[in-house]
This record gives sequence, structure tokens and C-alpha cells, in this order.
Amino acid sequence: MNAFQDEIAQQPAALRHMLACYAGGPMEHLVGRIGTPRRVLIAGMGASFHAALWATHVLQARGIWAIAVEASELLHFSRLLFEGNDCVIVISQSGASAEILPLLDIVPPGVPVIGITNHPDGALGSASAVVLPIEAGAEATVASKTYLNTLACLWLLAEAWRPGEANESILSRVADAVEAIVDAREAVGSLWLERLSSIERLYFVGHGPHVATARQGAMMMGEWVKRPAIAAGIGAFRHGLIEVADEHCAVVVLGSGGVTARSTADLSAELAAYGTTVLAVSEGQVVHPARPPVRHFGELLSPLLDVVPMQVFAETLARTLGLEPQFRRIAKVVRSI
Repeated sequence: MNAFQDEIAQQPAALRHMLACYAGGPMEHLVGRIGTPRRVLIAGMGASFHAALWATHVLQARGIWAIAVEASELLHFSRLLFEGNDCVIVISQSGASAEILPLLDIVPPGVPVIGITNHPDGALGSASAVVLPIEAGAEATVASKTYLNTLACLWLLAEAWRPGEANESILSRVADAVEAIVDAREAVGSLWLERLSSIERLYFVGHGPHVATARQGAMMMGEWVKRPAIAAGIGAFRHGLIEVADEHCAVVVLGSGGVTARSTADLSAELAAYGTTVLAVSEGQVVHPARPPVRHFGELLSPLLDVVPMQVFAETLARTLGLEPQFRRIAKVVRSI
């Protein structure tokens, strides 16, 4: 078993460990120093940015204005976006990637930074008014444990600021559902491999919070399988990329019912008519694209599950292709901007 396989398998335990660390109210105590913000800017890179993108939808659903920007773009072009925010959330699993220190240097005085990291003693943790450890444990390959725990940590943060309707055990039930996918990873990998391994062009699409998962899926294909894949919102896909749809193309369509159910179903049906392979995914399961999926967690939490079979597929395909289970061009911590 290679390191990525190990880390995929460790996700349920890592998530439960983080939930245990935050049980009893420490999140509320930590963020109580800042209070509930009206406007939030969230920054990160790679998987951390995808988590930030997802978090904007979680916060907006609670009435908090939120925007996510890649940390490198804040440094180069978008510093004006710092203005008017009650706090800045900076996400970095290492707490030490190339953009972190320069970014922290340009946060306006008086604007508190919330650092979300797997290494709270690093540069990000030291410079943050509040540091929220994701407690994922050591991770050497693609962001799996750290990505899932970052999403869960952001959910807990949103709940601490403005509690939603979800009961307290919902993330524990997410951990159980992740474990079920991990336990079935051989079957999951085989199913995805059968449907997608011979495809020339692969796309991941979704609406809203699912765009973050689409981006994460496409990035993992590049990182681990060394094959390009493209991620897009369904609207953006319809405004141009749909021209590539044919029998040599596959599209993973992410959605879990809700307000975009008709849009995702219509796209799936149209793509199938073009001969395109369509894999509809909801709450981590391959579902029939024309039937409403069974919803246990809803649109905002489905991404915590949807990313797991993508990890399994990327690892299974790379192993099937005989690729070395390692990075070729990057390191776990990126040191160049």
C-alpha cells in the first residue's frame, strides 16, 4: 500500500479525531474573541483555496458576506479586497507555503487573521489572532486528510458564528459515511476505472459548493495521475466547453438535488445524447443522473463525501498505469510564488 492509499484510508479516523478536539465548545471560545463578522475574506492556495471557495457558500447560507481569493492573487492584483472585512481567514495545511508570510504582511492593521492549518506552531499560526488546527496528522502526498478536515473545521467555524439547523452529530455522521466509502474503495475504484480510464478528455462540473469539489478533482488528476483534467461551473461549461462533448469525453457531474437539481439533470441528459460518458455523483455515490438523489446531508455537506471517490479513482488509475506513487514537479509544501 502506498502513502496516498494509506492517507485516504486514514480520513475517517482523522476527521473523528478533529471533532473530538473541538468537542465541548473550544471553537466558540476561540472565535468569541472576534465576534460574528458581517464580511469575511478567505485566502488559500491549491486545495486550501478550494476549501475556501466551498466555505463562502457555507457562510453565505448563514447570512455572512464571504469571498475567496487565491493568496497569490491577493499579493499581486487584488489588495483592494482586504478593505471592509471584519476578519481574514487564511488557510494553509503547512502554514508555511510561499504566499503565507508576504500575505500576512499586507493584512490591514486591526483586521484579525484566523489561521486554519495542520501546523499551528508554524508561521501562519504564530501570526494569527486565532489559530484553528485541523488535527489531520502527518500527510505526505495529495491533500486528502487535510482537505477533508479543513472543510469540517470551516463548517464548525460557521456553526460557531451562526448556528444552522443541522444537529450536533452531523459531522460524526459524515465521518461514518466517509468510512463506508473508504471501506468500499476497491469497488469504488473499479467502478470509476471502468467508466473513465479509457477517456481522452475528463471534465468535473457542478454548481455552487460543488465547483470547489470539481476543482479539487481536476487538480488531483494532474498531481497524481499526471493527466490534465478541467473543472468548471455548469454555467461556464454550457457557455463554451460543452462544444467538446462527444464519445471521447467524460464529464463527472456533481450535485445533490436542491435548487440546481434540474440544471444538473438536464446537462447530464444532453451530454448523454452526444455520446459523452456521464458520471453523476451525489454524497459520494454514483447515482442515476435522471433521478433525484437520496439526500442525507444536503448540498453544502455533500462535497465532504464527493471528494473521497475522486481520491480513490486518482490513486487507482495511477497505480493501474504503473506510475510511481510520488510527486514529480512539486513538493508537499510549495516554496515558489
